[in-house]
Order: sequence, then structure tokens, then C-alpha cells
Amino acid sequence: MTDPVDARLQPSRFAIRAEKPRPAPGAPGAAVEGTERIAGDYSSYLRDESRLSGGTAARLFFPKNEAEVAAFLSEMNARGLPVTVSGGRTGIVGGAVPRSGGLLSLEKLDGIVDLGRDRATGEWFVRVQAGLLLKTLHHRIETKDLADLASSPRLADAAALREFLSSSEQFFYPVDATETSATLGGTIATNASGERSYRYGPTRKYVRALRVVLPNGDVLNLRRGETAAGKDRRFEIVAASGESIALEIPRYRMPSVKSSAGYFAAEGMDLIDLFIGSEGTLGVISEAELGIVRRPAKILSLVPFFPSEEDARAFFIGAKAAFPDALVFEYFDSSSLDILRRKKEADGPGSPLPPLPAAGKAAVFFELPYTEEDLDGRIASLEEILARHRSSTDETWTGMEDAEREKVRLFRHALPEAVNAIVAENQRSCPAVHKMSTDLAVPEAKLPEMLAFYAERLRASGLRHAVFGHIGESHLHVNMLPGNEEELARSKALALEFSRKAVALGGTVSAEHGIGKLKHPYLEILYGKEGMAEMARVKSALDPKGILGRGNIFPESLLPRL
Repeated sequence: MTDPVDARLQPSRFAIRAEKPRPAPGAPGAAVEGTERIAGDYSSYLRDESRLSGGTAARLFFPKNEAEVAAFLSEMNARGLPVTVSGGRTGIVGGAVPRSGGLLSLEKLDGIVDLGRDRATGEWFVRVQAGLLLKTLHHRIETKDLADLASSPRLADAAALREFLSSSEQFFYPVDATETSATLGGTIATNASGERSYRYGPTRKYVRALRVVLPNGDVLNLRRGETAAGKDRRFEIVAASGESIALEIPRYRMPSVKSSAGYFAAEGMDLIDLFIGSEGTLGVISEAELGIVRRPAKILSLVPFFPSEEDARAFFIGAKAAFPDALVFEYFDSSSLDILRRKKEADGPGSPLPPLPAAGKAAVFFELPYTEEDLDGRIASLEEILARHRSSTDETWTGMEDAEREKVRLFRHALPEAVNAIVAENQRSCPAVHKMSTDLAVPEAKLPEMLAFYAERLRASGLRHAVFGHIGESHLHVNMLPGNEEELARSKALALEFSRKAVALGGTVSAEHGIGKLKHPYLEILYGKEGMAEMARVKSALDPKGILGRGNIFPESLLPRL
């Protein structure tokens, strides 16, 4: 006979039972105690790429398995102490910067434990621990460096592994965040995307299953399609103790554009989607099952340069229509190119960055799949579109082989590094300043209006800036680089203006980086005070004491005092 909880759970797709963590043998993880010792010997764990200052923690723990994650959270929860989750610390909104309490680094949970094939759909997948680096996953999938999985105790289908390793087809994990030293857990926690999301979509699209450790130490084993909310937007979680936890999903309407702002909320949603993009505020991801896809056999990488920003943007519109199968479309304004020119000069003769055309005032980076049969036709179409917009193949960097393509892609990745170097230089003379970078996306039809608004307000401000990013998704980053506190104040005010404009146009305040500790006001612009309160109620249901990721997504005023 089943107990009443089991009877209630059996027919219901909105309810799920938590379980105890998976036990694991082996030596225990390491703990570092003491605020001063952590600040001295482990100071890099107190900051991330946001350059947000003031990080502090009294305890730093490096678990080696899920059971240790659960034990640590359970202890900290019982003591009412805050916990910040640390992955690759590549975020730019301060999400990994602890303000007090404990710091949980997942870097030791860095394995690939399974690879298989969904026999119903044909989809290949890989099972990874949360601390695995994105670049490591990319390398191992693309080179098929996975023979060691044959001895993995978690391997579920040895025949599938042999099939994968012997196949002549190439595969890859499509998510390509700019910072490839990000961890998989971190990219899931922020629903990261990157360049290729134009073609392939964000992280959410590839998450098939998650194991999530809740603040009380229980574990949710979530598989997409198994737990869905009803029309009342409710879920029920039954803790390992038998206690029932009721979740009511917020009723705000999410923007229809690419977005990573606040909790996912929709009628009939899958519970797994609540945790994707939750920025470490609801639970700690310990393991994920991710879909991988076939890689185009041949890819052409291109960076054409244009005599004006208007020409570059018009070229993008023409190329998008001519090449509907393009993988990437990225845009760089005049200021961005000037920053790269100065970087190349500063780096000296050893710089891997090729010389930028002197007449280039804007550029578009894009990638096309091709075959030997259609290459000539694609080049002819490209030349025609370039000519209409005052450029040519002579003014275009091109990469066909992998090594050449990586040199072309370096152009995209060098710019954020150059921007951060300027910020670091400015901080030497004025420590209080930091970069103000927007992460706004708007509907495609509204992009021209948003671009015109950017140009008008930036020109009037006189602030040093660079505008670049994912033009294919109407998602450009405006980076303002203040040199003093007065310019910082103006940058902050302008970022709020830009956010209000984007929301008024039907857009989002964060398309890929999340909210973290730096963008609370922007999230309120998007969802209002009631939307913030609705999210806070979800967090309170799963994290009643409010220990996890304090300061991320919500201001402290919406959380219980510790």
C-alpha cells in the first residue's frame, strides 16, 4: 500500500518528491576558515569580472561531490548563515561576490560522467558536473576525447558511447559564452547564450535534466517534461521529510525577446525552467544533462569592415535576408574598433590581432555554413551585398579552416578584454569607478529606434563608450567607461534611461548576463514592485531563511534578516 503522499503524487505532473543526495566515496573536500585568511590567500574567490568590490567570506568550501554540497548547505541553513555559489567567476553583475558567510566553490565537481543517445528522439546528450569548464566541454565533445567514459560507473549505454566515438559526424555543445572559462553550472544558473544563440538559442534549450540541491540539503532530480505547472501556475515539492512545499509561479508576462531577467514564469511551464536562470538563489546545481548537436562540416567566418555604422547595419539586414542559415551576426561600432586599434598598438609586434583597416568605421562578424558545391554561389552573393554597402571582400577578414577561423573569432573576444583593461586603468586613478554595461534586447522591428536612441543620448553625454554585440538578436551591449565619479553617476543615469526605453519597446533589461547584485533597479523597471514581490515569494518557499545568493536578483530589503 502506498502512503497518502505517494497516492497524491502518482497522477500529478505538478508535484515532485525531493530525495537525499547521491552518496559518494573518496576523500572529503577542503574547507578554508577565517575571513582574513580567505582575503589574503584566496582573494580571487571574492570577486568576479564585474569588478564589484567588497567581497568577504568567513568560510570557503570545495566539495568533491553532491553529498558534500548538501551537507554544507544543510549546516549553513541550520545556522542561518548566507551562502554564495562560486563557479568560474566570469559573470559581470557581481553574482559570485560574497558579502558574508560561506562561499561554496564547485570547481572540484568538474567531471563528465555519461554520454548517451535518446533513442526516442535521436538526440545525443552528455551528463556533466556543475564545475566543469565550458571550454573543457567544448574541446572534449568536438575532439571526441571521451574514451575514458567507457570505465565510468555512471555510463548507462556503452553501445551509444561506441557509436558516438566511431561516427564520422562531428558534434558540439552550441552554447558559446564569451568567457569560456565559465562553468556549466554558472551558465545554467544565468541561462547564458553568446554568439551562436542567434542560430541555436540559449542554454535553456539544451538542458534536459538537472540535479539541484536545495538549502535544506534535499535534492531535486528534475527531467524536462516530467513536472509541469497547471493553469493555476502551481507546483508542489514534497521534501524528503514529507513536508509539502507549495510554489506559485509569478504572473507577470515575460518579454518575447531573448531574456535572462528574473525567474522564468509561464502557464504550464516545466519546473526545470524555474532553476535555469535563477542565479543561485533557489538551489545549487550539482549536475546537468545537456543536449549536443551536429556541427556544420564547414564554416566560413567573416569580418567585413565598412566606412560608416549605417553601412554596417544596412549590410546586416541584407545579409540576414540572403543567408537565413547564418550561425552568428555580431556588430562593432566605430568606438569599438578604435579601442581594438589601441589594444593592438599597446600589445606591440606580438599581438595576435591583425591590423584593422584604417578606413573601417564599423564591422560585422558573421559565420556561414557551406559546402564545396555552394561556396562559389555564397561568395558571389556576399560580394553583391558588400558592394551595395561600400565594402568588398578586400575589406573583409576571412577564415575557412579551424585555425583561420579562430584568428577571426579572436576579434570578437579581444574587445571585452580591451574594454576591461580600460576599466582597470581608470580604476588606478579613481578606484570607485567601474564599467556600466547594458544587456538590453528589443523586438527586431524596434531595433532601429533603439539604436537611434543610443546614438542620440551617448552623443549628448560625451561619455567614452563602445557599442557592440549580438545584432542578430537585436541585443547590443552599450559599454560606458567612466573615468571619474561624476562620469560614473552620469553612466548610471543613462543606463536607467536605456532600460526604460527598452522595456517601453517590449524588450528586456537583461538578455544574457542576469541581474546579480548590480541590476536590481532594472528588473523593477521590467516587472514592477509586484513582480519583484512575486519572485521573492517563490524564493521564500524554497529558501525560507533566505541564505542562498543573497543580493542576487533581489535587494536585501525583500529577504529575511539573517
